[in-house]
Amino acid sequence: MDPEVHVTGLYWLDLHDEAEALNWAERYGRPLTSVSMETVRQAVPSLGEGYERAVYMEGVANIRNPRLLRALREALRQLPNVTVIEQCPVEGFLRDGTRIVGVQTAQGEMRADQVVVAAGAWSAKLLATLGLEIPVKPMKGQMILFKCAEDFLPSMVLAKRRYAIPRRDGHILVGSTLEDVGFDKTPTEDALESLRATAVELLPALADAQVVKHWAGLRPGSPDGVPYIGQVSGFDGLWLNCGHFRNGLVLAPASCQLLVDLMLGQPPIVDPAPYAPTGRISDQKG
Repeated sequence: MDPEVHVTGLYWLDLHDEAEALNWAERYGRPLTSVSMETVRQAVPSLGEGYERAVYMEGVANIRNPRLLRALREALRQLPNVTVIEQCPVEGFLRDGTRIVGVQTAQGEMRADQVVVAAGAWSAKLLATLGLEIPVKPMKGQMILFKCAEDFLPSMVLAKRRYAIPRRDGHILVGSTLEDVGFDKTPTEDALESLRATAVELLPALADAQVVKHWAGLRPGSPDGVPYIGQVSGFDGLWLNCGHFRNGLVLAPASCQLLVDLMLGQPPIVDPAPYAPTGRISDQKG
């Protein structure tokens, strides 16, 4: 299963904190540079008018996340020491004193030496069964998909907190909204029109293109978008990897490596302190 990694680079247009972004890139040796609009228009001929400044990050890629998940599922199923159990809601935790020893599910008890909560927007609901309060909540995001020629958009473009992402086969993903409406995943006509307007502003030729798909997802919103990675104080055997907000896919490899390092007692890949749950979640009974 090819997840279709597509290296295109990324143009940010009229970035409000451009100076800070460039300083960050210089400090950490990241490939972010200021480029002229003439350069952008040569690279992206389909770009709309009205943009004044741009920065470019080379080497940035996108991936077809549904295909990536299917590939991951198949890879896991081929491992002899992994069991994948789907469509089985977790209803709570099994405890032995202060230690978490498993989970209660719709299919009965499942015991484990260590339990990791990586339940996205549903993480807070699950942790609430332990009397823990974590500020992770669903934030709805709607997107639309166009089908164009494979060379229509050679690079990702981002402006006004929205983006157009070219897939290898000519599909163009345009997104996304940011809505605080609970667990409602219903696509709306208002969002469709707003996203369509964004698409045409960025790439005017999309005015004549058909929307082939319109859908919504739920991001695990967290304060400042900083995820919770690490062990939960007062509950031995309970670990978190949740609250990645709008960056779950791009943060996944590093956040999983950090979690593995902490669980195995290895030197961590990055400083774990900013992501530690301790001090960032509260006990509702305390």
